[in-house]
Amino acid sequence: MKLPSFTELTEEQKGVFLQDPLKSILVVGPPGTGKTSCALWKARMLAENYGLNVVVVTRNRMLAALAVQISKDHGGAPVKSLTMHKCVSNDYYRNKFSYPIPQAQYHHKWDEIMELYEAEDVQPSVDHLIVDEGQNLPIEFFIWAKRFLAKEMSVFADENQTTDVDGCRVGELLRAGYKTAIPLTLNHRNTEEIADLVATFHVKGKVPHAPAKRGRSGDAPRLMQVATWQELAQRVAVRYQNVGAAVGVILYKQSHITSFRGLLTALLPNDRVDYYTSQAEPSAEQAIKMRDRGVTIISGQSAIGLEFETVFLQDLNRSLPMAQDVDYRRMYMLCSRARDTLILVNGPVTLSAAQLAALPPPPLLER
Repeated sequence: MKLPSFTELTEEQKGVFLQDPLKSILVVGPPGTGKTSCALWKARMLAENYGLNVVVVTRNRMLAALAVQISKDHGGAPVKSLTMHKCVSNDYYRNKFSYPIPQAQYHHKWDEIMELYEAEDVQPSVDHLIVDEGQNLPIEFFIWAKRFLAKEMSVFADENQTTDVDGCRVGELLRAGYKTAIPLTLNHRNTEEIADLVATFHVKGKVPHAPAKRGRSGDAPRLMQVATWQELAQRVAVRYQNVGAAVGVILYKQSHITSFRGLLTALLPNDRVDYYTSQAEPSAEQAIKMRDRGVTIISGQSAIGLEFETVFLQDLNRSLPMAQDVDYRRMYMLCSRARDTLILVNGPVTLSAAQLAALPPPPLLER
């Protein structure tokens, strides 16, 4: 992902900055409309022009790392970027509460947390909190953050990409204090062929599907069948050697990520082959240069907010045959990670007839 210069922002994106820069805003838009670019530009503007203490919050570690990398690569004031869990725990222990943060199975007990903060009369310590991909954070986080963490908040979200059971909706954010939602409507990421496929998974909601502005490329999304992991690794390696772009491989199971990386490294010994799992050591994601030439192997859960020139999407069993809205939203989010080429992978565990029937027919998806 390349952060455009401020002059390269579209008129629609610049409209975000016509709002009072020191006030809270809610920006909504589908994949590829520039939410992350606007979020990082706002963080930079507030830090450089106003000298504010600004923190960017995201749902997962990969997106948090990407925000830091983009900020460093483009100079200017550094952006502090954290996951929601890290943000909450840092503030909780900064306020010197003497017992562990109330949570159960990685889910915060927000009522208890807010009671503790209220009893101690905690006041906001962050000048401006910027939340990217806010649809995957619980509404209780926003309520807590507006009261106890940040003096102002800017939230960027698309409820049609909500893949977390704890995620929130635009309507909930509006009821939580945001008076209006500023829309971004133009897709600048995907080719028209990819955008047309992505549109078939769109769940009608507050944010409409965004039309692609890049036009057609002649490279339609396709379904590729492989029998073994070795065959998939060979296909990825050949594609990378022929094109040499940033390639993302999105796998279904965390347990397959490490072993697949070994197969691919053997085929591409002199190239960047990075991988990430949720069990990675703290800060391991900071070393992954996912925007550079090379291959990045991740799970679908870590793909939120990222983009690659080419995507091999093997994480299909989790969603197909799309029995619930969250399955459509997950497919919508995952397929939109590809800028130029999208390859859906059938295998090594073969999709059932019902799963294959749930995928779009030709010419949207070549088979």
